[in-house]
Amino acid sequence: MSPLLQSLVRLRDRPEARLVLFGLAALAAVWLGFIGLSVGTADQVVKRGGYYVMLLTLALWVLALVRLWRTRLPAVPLSRREKIFAPLALALFTLMALTAEPFRSKILFDEFVLQATAFNMHFFRDVATMVRGYDILGVFLSTDNYLDKRPYFFPFLVSLVHDFTGYRVANAFALNAVLLPVSLGLAFYQGRRLAGRLGGFVAVLLLGSLPLLAQSATGSGMELLNVCLLLGVTALAAAWLRQPDETRLSALVLGTVLLAQTRYESALYAAAAAAVIALGWWRGRRIVLSWPAILAPLLLIPCALQNKVLAHTPVLWELKEHQDSRFSTAYLDGNLRGAAHFFFNLTPAFANSALLSVLGLGALLWVAWRLLRTRPALRTADPDRLALFCFGLGTVANTVLIMFYYWSKLDDPIASRFALPFYLLLAFAAVLLVARLHRRFRLAPVVLAALGLYTVGFSAAQMGYHLYSHLGTDELSWESRVVAARPPGPRLVITNKSTLPWLIEKIPSILVSRARLVADRVQAQLRAHTFTEILVVQSLRPTTADGDHQLLPEDKLPAGFHLQLLAEKRFGTKLTRISRLVAVDDSALPPAKSAGPAGG
Repeated sequence: MSPLLQSLVRLRDRPEARLVLFGLAALAAVWLGFIGLSVGTADQVVKRGGYYVMLLTLALWVLALVRLWRTRLPAVPLSRREKIFAPLALALFTLMALTAEPFRSKILFDEFVLQATAFNMHFFRDVATMVRGYDILGVFLSTDNYLDKRPYFFPFLVSLVHDFTGYRVANAFALNAVLLPVSLGLAFYQGRRLAGRLGGFVAVLLLGSLPLLAQSATGSGMELLNVCLLLGVTALAAAWLRQPDETRLSALVLGTVLLAQTRYESALYAAAAAAVIALGWWRGRRIVLSWPAILAPLLLIPCALQNKVLAHTPVLWELKEHQDSRFSTAYLDGNLRGAAHFFFNLTPAFANSALLSVLGLGALLWVAWRLLRTRPALRTADPDRLALFCFGLGTVANTVLIMFYYWSKLDDPIASRFALPFYLLLAFAAVLLVARLHRRFRLAPVVLAALGLYTVGFSAAQMGYHLYSHLGTDELSWESRVVAARPPGPRLVITNKSTLPWLIEKIPSILVSRARLVADRVQAQLRAHTFTEILVVQSLRPTTADGDHQLLPEDKLPAGFHLQLLAEKRFGTKLTRISRLVAVDDSALPPAKSAGPAGG
């Protein structure tokens, strides 16, 4: 090697040079992510390139984890009891969660949006949600795609499952079913690191008996992935503090990048990771920067661009009537009341854990008091507790932020899932308190027995009883079963709800309102037999105490649409009707589009 190249290599490996490169990468990321690109360009960059950046990030993270495993430090081996009872506990709570209720979407229609994004990422490598789709020469093509507001790491993972096993809507549910035991295993590991064998089992019992976590395991949302990554990144932060080196830094930074793209507010944990990294440098008395860490700001550019598109697209905010801002102090009072109602509710109506709420909040106050009283030295503090402290502050900031969000009343079943990160913090605070009490009073058998009785006597029944939209999911499931029982062949579904539940099943679908606007096209497709049949889904509301119903005004089609009733079923107080479109008269067409007399 020439002297010049040797000098360049030495310069490249100097911490000062790497810091400069990191600074340049950060400046480039800020300029590209927030300043340099227009909203339209940002939209296209994320749509066309976001998949490949995510793939690169995940590949680098997996490589870092493999290297970390090969250089892992010796750990206290599992005892014989732990080897027997830890897997049994994980299996038991996983079985309880997966059998508590059917696999189905819990948050209408958020989870269908994630599924539709995974569809496009699997088939076309585009980060986009489809609006329409049609079978063209045997290939179902999505059209009118748009960049959705939701972070797309979960859809990306679902698309990878599709890549390896074939496209199935059930793959999203399968992924969450696998993530549950992984999350509980990480909870056991974290609890054991914090407080030994007792800490591991207490963490599993507290989180495994949490109905909100079980609910996520049988859905197709991104909450469980967020929990799993938060647990994993916290463990990686502790590993970095124990031995600050490039391998552990890469694993921590790349894991944080992925966590930031799992839920909107999870980007806050980047600040916690930055604090942990700075503490690692200070404790180790040297600056360590790996090449993946230098690259990390650039890997976050799609995340920044997606948020830029969201900030300039108010229609994606999904604000309620009379609201004009996503965050406001006006929402704080109602959100705080909703949080108190949710955390301390003693009925099975909510997917909360009153035991974890009371024990965890008491433990959190005790931990805060202990920290103020003892003020442990940062340089010698236990790495696991220090990592938990930093990410715990991130969780508190996360929770405070959502209290100012327009849709964060935790007693709303749709918003309850926002409480999961805070429940993690409560669980590990409880682990620390229980371990302290055990050292004084030897309470381990009593605590474990009490948690077990609580799980059997209350949580098990609570897991299968939730106030989220059962009727909505039941209605969609019934519609799907009716259509699946029809003779095979291409069909179009004109629906009064979202088209996504049909599109992700590769069934073309348009809204009733759209059918009224393009009645001429519907007529042409019906006459040309483009589809074997065209089905129409409508709802009827009650009008009298005698059980009379009438069609909802927004579900009405012009009189020229002739329907044949196929099935009808009551859901709550309304009726859902599925009909077959048999004819569209010229009278249903707008005057300018009327086909005129037959044969003309």
